[in-house]
Order: sequence, then C-alpha cells, then structure tokens
Amino acid sequence: MVPELFVVYGNQPPQLGWRACCEFHTSGQAFGKIMSEIKPRHAVAYHFMNEEGTRYSLYDNIRETYDGPLSMATDMMVWNITKDNITERMAVSPDNAWSVPGTAMQPPPERGRPSPMSDFIKSGEWGPAFNAQNHMLDEHAEKYNLQDQDWRKQKPWYEPTK
Repeated sequence: MVPELFVVYGNQPPQLGWRACCEFHTSGQAFGKIMSEIKPRHAVAYHFMNEEGTRYSLYDNIRETYDGPLSMATDMMVWNITKDNITERMAVSPDNAWSVPGTAMQPPPERGRPSPMSDFIKSGEWGPAFNAQNHMLDEHAEKYNLQDQDWRKQKPWYEPTK
C-alpha cells in the first residue's frame, strides 16, 4: 500500500506510513518492477489488506511498472496450474462442512512405520486419560475390523479392556 493508506487506515504517523510502505513491505511499484524483471507466468500480490479502500490503488501502483498476468490474492483464492495454463478461481466453502467422499480410498497404515510424534509430545501423554477411552476405541476397532492395534500396546501405561 502507499504510505497515505497506512496513515489513513492504519492510523500510523506519516513517517511510519512511509517506512511501513517502503521499508517494511514492498510497495506496488517496487513489486511491479520485480515482476517485470523476473517475468513470471502469473504474478500474485499478497500480504496486504485486500479490501475496498486499498485494492484499487495497489493495483494501479503495480500496473505502473508491470503489465503481465496478475492476481490480487484474497482468502479462498485458488490457482489451478498446469503446464499450459494458470487459472484463477475462488473456492466455495460453507462455514461448517464435513468432508465428502473422494475419488480414491485412503491407503492403510504402513506396518512398522515409526510414529511421527516426537519424544517431547509423547512425554505429555497421560495414561489415565488415554485409558479412559479404551472401551470406546476397542468398540471402534472391532466395528471397523482394525487388526493392527500395536500403537496402543506401545504405551507403557496402556490397560487393555479385554
């Protein structure tokens, strides 16, 4: 953003608006110059307040020094990138949604694969709390025919329910 927007919207003093614009961040003109030099297939401006009061002046500032393909990134923006094309679109998502079935089945866990949990994380496990859920986990394992329950047996405090 230009220094004035840091003054007006960010309530910054003018000298800090200048520094925030052009020392702490990259101005639109500077970003455009960088993009003109490297010539990306598609430039993406991000890490700015992309809202009504700021986006148009930033866009105009970028266009002073760059005329290539450009996106002004915002939340939920998606780019489909192939060898031949880059397509920008907006994802559509409800605020609260469960997953939907995908096109492929998840592979089973790899036997013998070490736990991705660090020793530090493991040291925070509290046996009595974990054991309080064993009955529920046993029922889940039985319902879904989960044969490999070695992960629970690796817990020194594990108490089987059967």
